Amino acid sequence: MLGMSRSMGMAGVAALSLLAAAAWPPAAVHAKDVTLEFVVWNYSLDTIQDNVRQFEAENPGIKVNVTDYTWPDYHDSVVLRFRGNTTTDVIYGGQDWLPAWAAAGYLYPLDEIAADAIESYKKDLAGFTINDMTYDGHLYGLPYYADTISFIYNQRILKDAAIEVPTSWEEVADAARKLKANGMERPIVYEFNQELPNFYDAFVAQAYGRGGDLFDEEGEAIFNRPDNAAFQQLSWLRDVIAEGLVAFENHESTIIPAMNSGKHAFTIVYNYVLAAMNNKADQPLAGEFALARMPGEAQSTLGFTKFYAITSSAAENRERREAAWKFVDFMAGPPYAVAKRWAIEKGLGFGQLPLLEDPEVIEAWSGWVDMPTLQAQIETARGGTWKEWTAVWAASFRPLMAQAMIGEATVEEVMSQGAERWDALRAQMAR
Repeated sequence: MLGMSRSMGMAGVAALSLLAAAAWPPAAVHAKDVTLEFVVWNYSLDTIQDNVRQFEAENPGIKVNVTDYTWPDYHDSVVLRFRGNTTTDVIYGGQDWLPAWAAAGYLYPLDEIAADAIESYKKDLAGFTINDMTYDGHLYGLPYYADTISFIYNQRILKDAAIEVPTSWEEVADAARKLKANGMERPIVYEFNQELPNFYDAFVAQAYGRGGDLFDEEGEAIFNRPDNAAFQQLSWLRDVIAEGLVAFENHESTIIPAMNSGKHAFTIVYNYVLAAMNNKADQPLAGEFALARMPGEAQSTLGFTKFYAITSSAAENRERREAAWKFVDFMAGPPYAVAKRWAIEKGLGFGQLPLLEDPEVIEAWSGWVDMPTLQAQIETARGGTWKEWTAVWAASFRPLMAQAMIGEATVEEVMSQGAERWDALRAQMAR
């Protein structure tokens, strides 16, 4: 996933509070000639437009205009719409943007529009998706797309070398050393690009595998402690890189052909990258790659969620509010037909757990992933720590991580600087 700049605007909290004070019960949509403005990034627009047409056919009197932006431009374009009061009713939101956008008053909680429905739907949602869509105790979205970061290995290579699937990072290093001794130059291939948010996210996923947290319950940084899982994992990465066990690629898209070259046995990527690796239409080693639980004592990982959200400006008007909720419910509520379509046709992940038991999803996905392993991973995945300042802080922390990995700075120096920066931003934003 591509990175982008992010806003930390806090203005408008008072406006959000005023809206929250005017809560209402959900009501049936009886709007006439309501036109919703739906803003998305430009992935698979044909599918989006077709989903919209199906919604319109079932809901006479409600029309939906779709406006799309490229992924790199999406965040800033949406913020400009908010600040310029451009009519915007429903958007694609993200876990990393939610705190700033909700605090600024741009988005409205779904649990104050349709409280009973949201409470009922929560039981079907993966825990990390609820985390990612929640701000200040309120749920602001329903999942469009959710995924986890995964430890991927080549089954044939491990079988030929008589190596068991690693369950700890020490076992990963030992397996890589054995493969190197047998002639594989760099058994681990790693996405190394300090400009990309997933450079940080993949690191958090590894720390979660160890069972650790980067922050305590009060939100203070604890990853600078030598006994912390994140500290230990950065030390592990520094060591295996120094041993020459790791090859770098600067984007997930190039990891797909790298793994299909047969020159690497392990990588850490999003699940959709595994689907691409196992695509028999264009990958020579398709079928050889498998998902394993993230190594470490907890075998957890990081999950993330992109979701449908309703703007505060739409919520101000009863007719638009009801139409917007009707649309979000169609797109992401039970029976989860739209999420199921994305999963089967495009291989997109989801946060709606019942789809893991859906026969058609199982049939479509079993060709590229072991479903029981995936289910176990999704059910134990954890959400990230997303604050108003997380994105800005992560942008400064990623280069520090890179320095430690390649030995330009010590792990202790990097973690100390990162913690100081986090706590400074935390104190600043709390004022």
